[in-house]
Amino acid sequence: MKERSHKNHKNNKVDRAASLLKTCTSLSQLKQIHAHMIRTCLHQNNSLACTIVSLYTSLSLPHYIYRVFSSVSRPSLSLFNHTIKAFSKVPSLCIHSVHLYLQMIQNQFKPDNFTYPFLFNSCATLSALDLGVEIHGRVIKTGFLSYIPVSNALIDMYGKCNMLNHSYCTFNEMPKRDVVSYNALLGAHAKLGEDMGGAERVFNQMPERNVISWNAMIVGYINAGDLDSARRVFDEMPERNVVSWTTMLVGYTKNSLVKSARILFDAMPERNLVSWTAMITGYAQNGQPSEALALFCRMERARMKPDAVTMTGVISASAQLGGIELANWVGSYVDQTGIERNERVLTALVDMHAKCGNMKEACRIFEEIPRPDVFSYSALITGLASHGHGIKALGVFRRMQMHNIEPDYITFIGVLTACSHTGLVEDGLKFWESMVNDYRIEPGADHYACIVDMLGRAGQLDEAYELVKRMPMGSHPGALGSLLAACRTYGNVEIAESVAKQLFKLEPDNTGNYVLLASIYASNEQWDEATRVRTLMKEIGVNKPRGCSWVEVNNKGLGFQAKG
Repeated sequence: MKERSHKNHKNNKVDRAASLLKTCTSLSQLKQIHAHMIRTCLHQNNSLACTIVSLYTSLSLPHYIYRVFSSVSRPSLSLFNHTIKAFSKVPSLCIHSVHLYLQMIQNQFKPDNFTYPFLFNSCATLSALDLGVEIHGRVIKTGFLSYIPVSNALIDMYGKCNMLNHSYCTFNEMPKRDVVSYNALLGAHAKLGEDMGGAERVFNQMPERNVISWNAMIVGYINAGDLDSARRVFDEMPERNVVSWTTMLVGYTKNSLVKSARILFDAMPERNLVSWTAMITGYAQNGQPSEALALFCRMERARMKPDAVTMTGVISASAQLGGIELANWVGSYVDQTGIERNERVLTALVDMHAKCGNMKEACRIFEEIPRPDVFSYSALITGLASHGHGIKALGVFRRMQMHNIEPDYITFIGVLTACSHTGLVEDGLKFWESMVNDYRIEPGADHYACIVDMLGRAGQLDEAYELVKRMPMGSHPGALGSLLAACRTYGNVEIAESVAKQLFKLEPDNTGNYVLLASIYASNEQWDEATRVRTLMKEIGVNKPRGCSWVEVNNKGLGFQAKG
């Protein structure tokens, strides 16, 4: 009798906890209920633990989930599945779902049809094709491939791992398919942007379509570089959602059709944060920073709160404008609004402050980055090199090598610039050889420009000119401009005339080239030639560019002013 009473009492406590969890809507409530469950040992109940895992997932707090799981001494298959599902939805935590799967196997649990879809999702996110193939083999042996969600996830995994033929094999072997099956196959085409004729056939064979089907076709055509077909599908859609509009918008910005993107943006019936971010980032990526910041101010007025991705675009735009006051404002905005300071945001801040010349702040923020990658290092190295800290830039490069971070194209622009500005010609040539031979990086116009600048600063004008003539990509304004500047320093009129002649063709509106040549003539007391160049400037209407500045508006946003 006492045992029955105790059991009923325990069941009542479980029921009450379950009831409380059903009405839970906030993190504070959930923490209170969870703490109460721990005090009363209800946290060992697998059913309640599953509910808590689901709630933490819905509140976007996946980091709490493992604590819940690990506190249960005898986790059930259902709890394993709930936890694997939760981890599979967070890219940075997908690896934990794989670890849990291996733990299941070790503990003699048998994964079921609820386990495998989320495992395949994790493999797709991790690009873990070998593991996915291994799990596929286990699924075949256990007979779970007959479950449509399992096969759908497998199609999706192979597509995201660039194995379109395997996606088709799985699709063709399915005895029954649903709209998700077709969408998964369309998604495989879309990611790769391959065989869009095949995608059209799949699309036309679909018994029913939804907005995801149409969106996949738009993405596929955009990735295939066929914007006309993407727009055709967009215009034919019976119903569009905000993803449809944003996808088409991104297609335009990626192809530098910013005006078309803005027309689409202005026509959107509704916008979300992703839409605003896509347009702001599109402006920044296409060299229109003032438009990016103006739209950001408009977004602020619309009371749309930016996130880390938005701010990365805003920071990039600010870096392009190069104003230190603007950079400081953006940095303060990130601090005051609590924007997540993830690696991308911190790297963008390093790049912005470096381009604006505030190297002290750039270095300080760099040290905040837990695991700097090649982009972080490159931003700092390039910034230091460009602002008179060449030796320090090379020190950062050595630190990068010590941490086994492989340099890329941009890194070596910074390294070669550092050598140029510090007069380390021999070191610069050695780094060039290392770039080509050790890292297999094909030199670009920017690298050649750095070497030409380095040789020119060292007075080796003939060698620099010979290198310019040998550049595989032909005449390049950067390299020629560096050589012309060196000609002024060393008074070499002959090379200056040849270089300037090429620059006038490549950059007919660049005032600096005309001014430099006139200065070289004047320094050599060739007054008639100097006058001729200045007269030429007037005849072709070359004027000094307008200046511009950013000003604060209402102590909140920023506005742009051009100065005539």
